Amino acid sequence: MTTPRLVSWFVCTLSAALVAQLSETAAAKAQPGNPFTRFMGEWTLKDDAWSQNWGGGSENIKIPNHHTLCRAINTDNSVLCIVDTPPAGHILWAFNPVRKTVHHLSSFGELRIGTGQGSLSEKGDLHLKLSFEGEAPGTYRIYDYVWISADEYDMKSVQYDASGKATGLFYRGRFVRRPTPAPS
Repeated sequence: MTTPRLVSWFVCTLSAALVAQLSETAAAKAQPGNPFTRFMGEWTLKDDAWSQNWGGGSENIKIPNHHTLCRAINTDNSVLCIVDTPPAGHILWAFNPVRKTVHHLSSFGELRIGTGQGSLSEKGDLHLKLSFEGEAPGTYRIYDYVWISADEYDMKSVQYDASGKATGLFYRGRFVRRPTPAPS
């Protein structure tokens, strides 16, 4: 190949690569912000109220001073929520923008490891199907996080057996955004 042909080939090849890179960059910039933005911030239980059934019947209890802190990590498609109230733990959600799925990983206490996936609605409601270490084999939980307002959402977890029948075990709470203190 002669020098002029080599230069032309090189410029065409380089131009195609640059156009492809610029197109990918433009597409990446056009992506919406973090899909978990509504969850960002500090949360507590409304009126300290919590409902549950861990096998001994339904009960309504108070959990004073519940504190959850949710922050973006280092991508625009994930959030890490740290729960300081016993049993302390954390939840990581990552959104796959190609498949439109949410992936869940959580750890509470020493053995309560949860994994699964679900979906996020246009409104920001989150629906997850999770399994947990320490729960009966084949069981799973359906979690629904439903927004009541910009500063309030309801979370409910219901356990199902391997055949898809509700076991009666559940827990639920309504979370409200903690006010941000004014700077001193």
